[in-house]
Amino acid sequence: MSETGPPVRYMVGAERQCEEMNQYMLLLTGGDFAEMSPAESQAALQKYFDWNKKLRAEGAYVGGDELEMTGKKIGPAPDFFVSDGPFAESNEAVGGYYVIQAESLEAAIEISKGCPHLIFGGAIELRPIIDHSGGS
Repeated sequence: MSETGPPVRYMVGAERQCEEMNQYMLLLTGGDFAEMSPAESQAALQKYFDWNKKLRAEGAYVGGDELEMTGKKIGPAPDFFVSDGPFAESNEAVGGYYVIQAESLEAAIEISKGCPHLIFGGAIELRPIIDHSGGS
């Protein structure tokens, strides 16, 4: 088992050897979308669709979606308080996420640099995923 994420077995090369890949979550925050026209918004969205397609073609895509800016925050036991979101300053609110697979954190950083979110004034928090699926 990998220390930085769940290993994902995949086949590569002519020899069809199995290699392990680690998974990473990209948390997308911020971004300058509020002032975009409908046409600009559609063009921006297309850049994300194109990047999704590229990740899939490269075998790096595991999942991801845009998140609504509404939601609830649930506090700790025993009170379990519930409050309205968003849950951070608007420029730090998580607006979407990706889960990718890469050979290393350094490789995941390089993949993340291609995310269109960065050209729209957003930031990405890259986190290794810890695999607990084999635990009891």
